[in-house]
Amino acid sequence: MLGRIALRIATVEALKGKTLVDKNVLDSEIGALDVAADGSLRSDQEKPWIAVYTDAAKVEERLDLRALHRSGATALTIEVGITGAMTVTDPETGACEVLPGLCATDRALEFYLDCVGRQIVTALSDPLNPWSEIWRDLSSGIVKIERKRTSDETSGTRIAAHQLVVTVDLLPDPVFGEPVAPTSIWARLFARMAAADHPYLSTMQSLVGIPDGIRMHEAQRRRFGMTLEEARALFDIAVQPAEATEPDVQSVAVERTE
Repeated sequence: MLGRIALRIATVEALKGKTLVDKNVLDSEIGALDVAADGSLRSDQEKPWIAVYTDAAKVEERLDLRALHRSGATALTIEVGITGAMTVTDPETGACEVLPGLCATDRALEFYLDCVGRQIVTALSDPLNPWSEIWRDLSSGIVKIERKRTSDETSGTRIAAHQLVVTVDLLPDPVFGEPVAPTSIWARLFARMAAADHPYLSTMQSLVGIPDGIRMHEAQRRRFGMTLEEARALFDIAVQPAEATEPDVQSVAVERTE
């Protein structure tokens, strides 16, 4: 679904360079934190990371007939991780430090993760960050916030990770073939992706579809999942004998006359 892709892109771009992990913000990097065969945690990263995922989504309220473009409550997971090996060496003392003045202890790792967590919240709430503005506009609100932690020492290298799970009421996907309004979130997202030369842009635009040649009743049937008979019953399409000669109506305007 395009909404899930857009949410991940906006989250990644909004966080790049805004936290202690700098630009090591990953989109759906499964190996960033993994479970080995013996049950221990492991990571393929060489420096502290943020990994962004979209997980479960559910639409529980009554749907519009058979509409499939609804996104519903969608869980966005932002994972922050660091290991005991991801340290810097103080050139004067030779001590391994997580941050200047903080030796690489479990307490320092936890402190680092909480600092990054604070920076994530600050970045996504930033009114001057255009990617953060897109992130906020992609949902109608936050449904639930969960914060979790994970740690492991059995593999020989201390690994600590935090997860921020934000469940948002994600906007529905645009209906295929309908025009994208210049003021819509999708137009602004595509413009921002074009400015960043994002590799997903052309594919996402193709998935939105080209409105040329698509009749109004076809777009409505896609939006609500109506059968042909349901559309006929609503007089949204010509009756059966006239279907073959139905004009290509793109829009209908109603004017009031005195």
